[in-house]
Amino acid sequence: MSRRSGSSNAGKTLISLRDAADLAGGVHPRTVRRWVEGGLLEGFQVGPRLIKVDRDQVLALVRPLSQV
Repeated sequence: MSRRSGSSNAGKTLISLRDAADLAGGVHPRTVRRWVEGGLLEGFQVGPRLIKVDRDQVLALVRPLSQV
């Protein structure tokens, strides 16, 4: 998981793990956390405990099979 300052996140739409889980088709937020821990998604720590992810990365990860 990457820790970055706000200036590095310019142009990114950061969303919560819960919102990312909903966007990924209703997976559990814990699954999204595992994706961050496993390197599938880049995580951004916002505060002491809150982790957010880039919305575009989530959408790229869950593209339809017809686009694979």
